[in-house]
Amino acid sequence: MLEFLSYIFYFIAASASPLQRRWLATTKNFDNKGQVHFAFQVTLVTVILSLLLPVFKPFYLAGNLFHLIGLSLVCGIFGAGYYISSYTAQKHVEAGITTLVSNIYTPVTIVLATIFLDEKLTAIQILGTILLLVGMLIVSKKHRTGKFRFDKYFLLMVLSGVVLGISLTAERALQKMTGFTAGTMFSWWMQCAFLGLATLMTESRSEYSKKDIAITGGLRFFQSLSWVILIFVVGNLSLVSAITTFKVVIIFVAAAIFLKEREDLPRKIFGSVVALAGLLLMK
Repeated sequence: MLEFLSYIFYFIAASASPLQRRWLATTKNFDNKGQVHFAFQVTLVTVILSLLLPVFKPFYLAGNLFHLIGLSLVCGIFGAGYYISSYTAQKHVEAGITTLVSNIYTPVTIVLATIFLDEKLTAIQILGTILLLVGMLIVSKKHRTGKFRFDKYFLLMVLSGVVLGISLTAERALQKMTGFTAGTMFSWWMQCAFLGLATLMTESRSEYSKKDIAITGGLRFFQSLSWVILIFVVGNLSLVSAITTFKVVIIFVAAAIFLKEREDLPRKIFGSVVALAGLLLMK
């Protein structure tokens, strides 16, 4: 029963966060200004809530100090890049497409882990990557400007997935070096710090209310926390990764129901199923 409830919590949290962000982008900020500042505010909320992580796993420091600093900087720079590109494009890219396209981080992470973390890249994972790319091509019809050309917002969303893969690889290395809690907290704190720096440099100003910021930050944290709890309860990373991949299809359906994003829905569902097959092969 506990495992079942953990999966339910994950699917709710992992679906609610991108759906709520898409709803905010389309209803509360018509000129799409202040996204860098908004990303900083959201990550600040998650950083504050991250102080709860030691409840699940103890906080401890281990490893070479310079390696810790270097990996934290990589997490911060590329993690901030993920937020900036994703939040900027969110207004113009539907929730389901956002979720599917951002999963490009999976093959990016696999390739980087193969190179830097001595993990093996298999032929099945390569096939999975090809299927994911085919799925992305299928759902991208609205964003194509040519046969293999896409508008800037779709490309920004692809970029967000690529830099997320780099950030997650560095975060994983941190977690292996100094434990889950310390590695995760260092990664999140550095992302928040770099987003704060980007806010100052761009003089970005968010137009969202404190309530919107708190809800968005809280949902983002619960999305991450639900994954932590699921891994802790189930204890099988491969099984959890395979089952949770189905959120790609769930978000397409939920977006159609709650956000009325129903244009060309059969094509999107078909594309998401193809991408899902690819993601399952990569697990």
